[in-house]
Amino acid sequence: MNLTFVTNKISGRGGTETVLVKVLNNLAENGDNIRLVLSNLTPNKEWLHSLNPSIKIVYPKNSDKFNRLLYFLRIFLTSPKNTNYVILSPNIIKLFAKLRKLTHKKCKLISWFHFSIANQHDYDPKNIVFADYHLAISSQIKKQMMDLGIEEQKIFLIFNPAEHHKLLNLKANDGQKHLLYVGRVQKNGQKNLQELLRAMRLVDSSIILDVYGSGKDEIECKNLCKKLGIMDRVVWHGWTENVWTSLDNQPFSLILTSTFEGLPMVFLEAMSRGIPCISANFDGYDDVIMDHLNGTFYSLGNIKECANKIDEMAHVKFEPIKVQKSITKFYEEQYFNNLHKVLKKIINY
Repeated sequence: MNLTFVTNKISGRGGTETVLVKVLNNLAENGDNIRLVLSNLTPNKEWLHSLNPSIKIVYPKNSDKFNRLLYFLRIFLTSPKNTNYVILSPNIIKLFAKLRKLTHKKCKLISWFHFSIANQHDYDPKNIVFADYHLAISSQIKKQMMDLGIEEQKIFLIFNPAEHHKLLNLKANDGQKHLLYVGRVQKNGQKNLQELLRAMRLVDSSIILDVYGSGKDEIECKNLCKKLGIMDRVVWHGWTENVWTSLDNQPFSLILTSTFEGLPMVFLEAMSRGIPCISANFDGYDDVIMDHLNGTFYSLGNIKECANKIDEMAHVKFEPIKVQKSITKFYEEQYFNNLHKVLKKIINY
């Protein structure tokens, strides 16, 4: 297969990049001809070094709107005739669909969107309909695509790949109970950390929140902790290359209070190590969370319920092996077997 993957704007440190590395490397090792086209110069480039050397990486030299348009025009017009595109940005899907119509180029446009369509403000989700076929990473995203009028037979539910890991088995060396957050430090918006911090004010005082991640709202979040009187119960570790080798204490749970996600890779990373998770009930959380088997959930916006769930999880014993086995359908061998079949089916239509 000759596939060009076109990204949306990414930072270089998110779950999308994690999935891209896994998928592109697997396809390249399978003998497919893979090219990665970046929509922006990612601030953090370390993830690109993890890609198979056979993968050609293309990125814009200028970030202004006009030059980016020229960049994408050149990408499409100079690509070999047998190129098929897997595109992460609805706006680029629409642009390439228009160019295909003008040039009569025979190629497939495949959408692969990594965020909830219903909560997007950076892109017009209606532009997804210009793709020929669609890879959905969650049941909810599939439903949202169907709500846009896309035929179900054009949507393939593939989820995201998870690696197998050994069970994490650390001891609490400080006598506290540790709750883990891994992700971008964003007070409001998607990551909605303010909700988690307000819930921390209501939980048992023996619970410590370990925050691994960075972001422009870090000072605001720390000020909110000061205002809430929980400065001594939130530990800010900053961004870490590998969270799982940096932990000092066993977390009783990982938590996301996000307003929306696609399919959170951090849940799969935690559960593959036997760690249960707490989730806000954003669209699609139930693809991963199985209540009382590998975690629990609360109603988004209900801070008191969030606090109650944290307290409950701190005192309930989960079986790590059962947590680990609960995500069998996401493990790489099953995921890639399905992905190869889907891509070949799409290209051969």
